[in-house]
Amino acid sequence: MDLIFNTIGYFSSLSSTLSMIIVVFISIASYFIIPVILGGRRENWKNAPPGPVGWPILGSLPHLSHRLHEDFFNLAKVYGPLFSLNLGVKPAIVVSSPEMAHEVLKLKEGSFSSRTITEAIRVISYDAMSIVFSPYGARWKVLRRILITELLSPKAFESFQPLRRQQVHKLLKQLYTISKSNTQVNIAESAFAALANLVSNIVVSKSLFDSTNREGGELKETFWEMIKVLGIPNSADLIPILKPFDPQRLKSRVVKIFKRLDAFYEKLIEERQKERENKSYKPNNISGKKDLLDVLLDFKSDDTQNNLDKLHRNIIKGMLSEMFIAGTETTSSTVEWGMTEILRNPDVYKKLVSELDQTIGKNRFFEENDIPNLPYLQATVKEVFRFHPGVPLIIPRRTNDKCEVAGYQVPKHCIVYVNVWGMARDGRVWEDPYEFKPERFIGSSVDVKGQDFNLLPFGTGRRSCVGWPLAHRMVHFYLAAMLHAFEWECPAEILHHVKERVGLTLQKDKSLLGTPKPRLADSIYL
Repeated sequence: MDLIFNTIGYFSSLSSTLSMIIVVFISIASYFIIPVILGGRRENWKNAPPGPVGWPILGSLPHLSHRLHEDFFNLAKVYGPLFSLNLGVKPAIVVSSPEMAHEVLKLKEGSFSSRTITEAIRVISYDAMSIVFSPYGARWKVLRRILITELLSPKAFESFQPLRRQQVHKLLKQLYTISKSNTQVNIAESAFAALANLVSNIVVSKSLFDSTNREGGELKETFWEMIKVLGIPNSADLIPILKPFDPQRLKSRVVKIFKRLDAFYEKLIEERQKERENKSYKPNNISGKKDLLDVLLDFKSDDTQNNLDKLHRNIIKGMLSEMFIAGTETTSSTVEWGMTEILRNPDVYKKLVSELDQTIGKNRFFEENDIPNLPYLQATVKEVFRFHPGVPLIIPRRTNDKCEVAGYQVPKHCIVYVNVWGMARDGRVWEDPYEFKPERFIGSSVDVKGQDFNLLPFGTGRRSCVGWPLAHRMVHFYLAAMLHAFEWECPAEILHHVKERVGLTLQKDKSLLGTPKPRLADSIYL
């Protein structure tokens, strides 16, 4: 009921008499008049998968909270691994098993390759101009090819290794300085700032998120503010009649923050164009490679039919927005969950630190190239991705056309949720699913690359997370580097409080605070 009560509450705060009339009408019609007229229904649509049958207009919204992943997990226990429901007036299906995920995302991927676009996402993606939310087609293919070729191909990825090393070791040195004053560190915020600076160097060859100066601190706060708003469910996305009224004020809040970010992107582009007018201009980053902004500005194509001979300015800004938001929040929250689970499980912590010390010693910092030699670290990171997927419901897809799944009909433009959070807690999928056990992956061939449908933190197929190699590498790098270089003292009430806060990602409800204690010789940090 949370979502509906919040909507009515926001509506009630409006001064418009018309808004109040609409709320009263929807409430009365949905709960009393319309069900009587229709005489009730036994399914959500003809030959629909089993599932709860909701009220007209509101659908199943009165029975759901903002914690959809938990609600869907509980509904799957009743209705099975593929069930249907109506969210407002929008039909939806929920996939809750590896077998169903394989059918939907692999065998019938072509029918499920579109995205569901919310009002907030439409704003920040410049009307679905970015790669994650762009419709499947010529533009999406071009943007994906640019990212894979220029940033994420094996050769390009390795060329940015010095930059990744620089940012991680810079964080370790900052933590060393903080340790001298015996001060607590917010691990998620530290990881976010370090990752944001890594991304900003890849994108525009600058560290833009320096909290020691006013501009960098304000920029960080702006992105944090946007991330929080994006994680709030918006009833206007599900009940179209509400869109003009923006009852929760979410779109207006997003637009307000977006204007600041749009001005930021415009400034980056204008500055770069002025720099490029100088014939002696060269990329200014440690890797010596073009950054993403240069790549986007240099793009030329013969594809005039799709108006892609060069990239529209909004496409460029949409790509910048996506890199800064998607490239930081999911990874930093995963690092925080990883640190939490490792530190609250003493046996895991001891095994991990022992492996780090035996392989690396204590005479240098952890390096990225050490990862392949650390099987327990790799197993631990897989377990973090299993138990705490950054996005609990893979970014929702939408059916392109009417299709069939497991003998059931799925209508056109149906919202498709894949509950990877729920699969991680399903005893039919994992043994002891609620225990944090890296050992389950020792000697296992199960991986996170999208081929094993019981472990899909980055999705799979053509709409999988294109930036997964960077996120995967950096979770290993940050966790191992911080655990090897420091011991951590964390308040027990915070460490063992593992309730989730729902946002763009699943964050720890109470941020993990820790006091770092150096484990290595002082000279290594200097």
